[in-house]
Amino acid sequence: MADKIDAVVKTREITGKIFVASLVRIDNLSEIEVAEKILQETKNYPGVFPEGYYNPPPAGVAVIFDQKPFDRVKYDSLRLPEFWPSSTFKFSKESVGMIYFSPLDRETNMLGDLGCTIYRGEDPEIKEHIKKCYYAMLAIAEHTQVGMSFSDICSFTTNFIKDKFTLSRWITRNSNPAGMNLGHTVPGSYESLDFGKSFEEIKETITKKRIFIKETEDFKIMKTCAFTIESRLEDAHKQYLPSVHFHFIVCFDDGKKTIIENFQEIFKTVGMDYMNSR
Repeated sequence: MADKIDAVVKTREITGKIFVASLVRIDNLSEIEVAEKILQETKNYPGVFPEGYYNPPPAGVAVIFDQKPFDRVKYDSLRLPEFWPSSTFKFSKESVGMIYFSPLDRETNMLGDLGCTIYRGEDPEIKEHIKKCYYAMLAIAEHTQVGMSFSDICSFTTNFIKDKFTLSRWITRNSNPAGMNLGHTVPGSYESLDFGKSFEEIKETITKKRIFIKETEDFKIMKTCAFTIESRLEDAHKQYLPSVHFHFIVCFDDGKKTIIENFQEIFKTVGMDYMNSR
């Protein structure tokens, strides 16, 4: 299964490069224009499918631009048409953006999702909030270890974010409408799967085979496996601040742990220098 873990790392690196190229000079661009840039840039990487598996939103790409009072970036689900990339909402100096793409490796069908919040405005409170959310999600990823159950991760998260953040679930087709959902397994990273042959069959297999990180899930982290940590956070006491999303992938390769980020070049490209200091 080590080759599958390598494929996850490689695909995620490609997604990071796609984001960097697509987020250059985005001032005054609409959500749909940035989504189109992402899909166009993906064509430069023949090793991945031309669209993402998480669909809807169309082609597996989500782009949300918002300003105060940040109602749009506190979306219910990216599945809903009102939150699909639009020509109405454009990126400006004080916009908060959420970008997500879900490509798949053609050879192994391993996913390389990447999602992040972007902001290069001048509001110090928003900057600090984004940093706090980023490092909180990273701390949850850092806490995971072989043998830990998904329900254990949720228990840790509940105590860790208590009185600090409100957790907004990353809503998916298979998720329980109630309770916590922190992410999911990467199907095929720890088991042999028949994904099917067509892209539609592959997408459907991934959708159905994901095991979600929720309070009632007893799945235990294996010595070789991969899973995502990807929920959104909001400040528990300052609801006027935006919902913040960062999507990490945790890989274990024969017990050796790697947390895949691929955010630093994105921060540099967008102009988020404040993210360089903890």
